[in-house]
Amino acid sequence: MYDLIVIGCGGIGSATLHQAALKGWNVLGIEQFGLAHNKGSSHGQTRIIRKAYFEHPSYVPLAEEAFDRWDFLNKRHRTRPDIHPLFEQTGVLQIGLPDSEVIVGVRKSCELHGLQLEEFSADQIMQRLPLLKVESDHVGLFEPEAGFLRVEHCVAAHLAQAKKRGAKFAGETRVQSWTANADSVRVVTDGGNFDARRLAICAGAWSGGHLGDVPLELKVIAKQQNWYQIDRVEQKLVNDFPVVFIEQADGEQFYCLPELDSMGMKVARHTGGRVVDADTLDRNVDDDDLQRNGDFLERHFVHRKHRLVHHHTCMYTMSPDGHFVVDFHPAHRNVAFAAGLSGHGFKFAPVLGHRIVEMLDGGSDPSMDFLSLKRFSK
Repeated sequence: MYDLIVIGCGGIGSATLHQAALKGWNVLGIEQFGLAHNKGSSHGQTRIIRKAYFEHPSYVPLAEEAFDRWDFLNKRHRTRPDIHPLFEQTGVLQIGLPDSEVIVGVRKSCELHGLQLEEFSADQIMQRLPLLKVESDHVGLFEPEAGFLRVEHCVAAHLAQAKKRGAKFAGETRVQSWTANADSVRVVTDGGNFDARRLAICAGAWSGGHLGDVPLELKVIAKQQNWYQIDRVEQKLVNDFPVVFIEQADGEQFYCLPELDSMGMKVARHTGGRVVDADTLDRNVDDDDLQRNGDFLERHFVHRKHRLVHHHTCMYTMSPDGHFVVDFHPAHRNVAFAAGLSGHGFKFAPVLGHRIVEMLDGGSDPSMDFLSLKRFSK
């Protein structure tokens, strides 16, 4: 009898296992693939982390806590100088029209939470970053303390720290069903049955199949991540190139992360994407997405040529309003879940993992109410 079973050992699941193990619980993580795999939503070299949150100002306190929790993990993970840090402070530059979703949202979060950002005109951005081309009516808001997380390293670190504290894992094990009563949960898998007092469902793009009768509509969208070699050197991490997030005048949003190695600079479209089934996802190059990325590079980067070096497909699991859903199962107070992270959840993994464990231990946090399931019943 485990204290907790976690379905899914990706970004949120690994963090939940770590938090439960820190609490001294006897925990089991069940993962249908290998641990720290590249088939879900927690891979692709990097993830952006920032406090100036355009999506909703209520995320800002959670983001501030996330920085502290990643630092806590990093200090236990990085035991030698040759181990890459989990977090790189490159700064994040968000660019758009003054009335764009990104710029308006960032300003609102800053005003409500007292965040201090640097503001630049298009000319000032191009003087500091000659690699970029910015339209004259656009502005930039720079958050110097932000940056990116090494996503696979983060998942592996959470799993390793959980294992050090006694967590058990069932990899390559597919969950078929689960049942619960007031005192226990049984999880049926293709590798046998497992019993626990509590259950956390952190299954990413597969969440819908595990949430059963929960009244929540989730949509899975394929997102292509691309890495380019371009004939400039300024985009490299060693040359202090920041993370750049741009909302174009047409509403399309793209992000770029500095080149870390021979794969090149990561460029991807945050908006758009095709609706898919997670089990039958086509991971081949999406030619339409590739064309949009190419157009973006031509429009916003000063260079003569670029070459696609690598691509990978991950998935956004979208909630109806684009915000996370973190709550109990409506019929079971010993079953909690995090779902619908909508393409911006990884940075919050240690916070959400901590909240899920505290919820299942009888705690509550009013600051998370805006992410509850009940908002859809209105």
